[in-house]
Amino acid sequence: MPAQINADDYFEVCDPERLVPTPLVSVLMVVYNHGPYLAEAIESVMSQKCDFDYELVIGEDVSSDNSREIVLGFQRRYPDRIRVVCSRRNVGAAANHYRVYVLSRGEFVAHCEGDDYWCNPCRLSGQVALLRADAGAAVVHGDWVRAKPDATGWDVQWNRPAHRHVPRRFLEGDLFPFFYFPKILRNCTVVQRRSALEEFHHSSLAMKRYRFGDTVAAAYFTSRWRVAYWPAVAAVYRESAGSALRSGRSSFALFLRSALEFDTDARAFFRSRQDYPLSYRWECALGLLACTLRLRDWRGARDALVDLARHYGPISFVGAMIGALRLRWPVHRSPRSLAAKGD
Repeated sequence: MPAQINADDYFEVCDPERLVPTPLVSVLMVVYNHGPYLAEAIESVMSQKCDFDYELVIGEDVSSDNSREIVLGFQRRYPDRIRVVCSRRNVGAAANHYRVYVLSRGEFVAHCEGDDYWCNPCRLSGQVALLRADAGAAVVHGDWVRAKPDATGWDVQWNRPAHRHVPRRFLEGDLFPFFYFPKILRNCTVVQRRSALEEFHHSSLAMKRYRFGDTVAAAYFTSRWRVAYWPAVAAVYRESAGSALRSGRSSFALFLRSALEFDTDARAFFRSRQDYPLSYRWECALGLLACTLRLRDWRGARDALVDLARHYGPISFVGAMIGALRLRWPVHRSPRSLAAKGD
């Protein structure tokens, strides 16, 4: 069982008398020092065109900027749909996310981090319709674009959607062999069934904390249910300099070590599955080797080589390489992006 949230660590700001009583969808937004981007993120959720009720549950984790002031201002503007969960102390991203999930009420759960934003007002209605039509699908996702910082602000790469070269077989159906593919199941594009999310949070796979969360959830969901696909750009993913993949090689090396730790746990958890992607560890270990060599971290490089030798013989090494190339080649992704999905 997941840990219970401590009522002494948070307080909720909402208007119970004006809140929609039974939202079909809960949108979860985790916020920490997202002040410059929050208005765009919140407005993108509030602008959804739906024939059903939905709520936005914002978790504000004692930011040092004006994030709390901003989210409370929006709660006053949208008292029927916005609830703000404020921390009494900083609890971290994972605990903050779990807290807003537990407090949410919707049958379906969507996600929008405080520094990302949605870019299609029909995405929520379209994705929910797909899940309602397919009882065997527990998650639906869509396409997305990156926003990169430049001299004038943010360069949104509208002409380069992430799925433009991705074969359909990597986007819908049984995606367990591809769960770690970083272009699919991007959190800001996902809507999940609450019942499936509840099952995941009660699984042993969700008990341990890694330096990422999206890949863990993706592995669980794709192992048990089909994935539905909404074929349109749903969200803008902002590439922040402070993320695990872009905050320096030392942080990236720690990130890769966490990925190897997750792979060890996942292989045990999915031991009955014959289609677990052995290429995942192969890519992470090679990524760790390359990263530690650049850092002149000889002990780390040795650890990566030992890990490869421990988990792969000549035949399985070649098999993992072929599996990685089959996944990588159609979309020409960089090796760095393949290490893990989460940021």
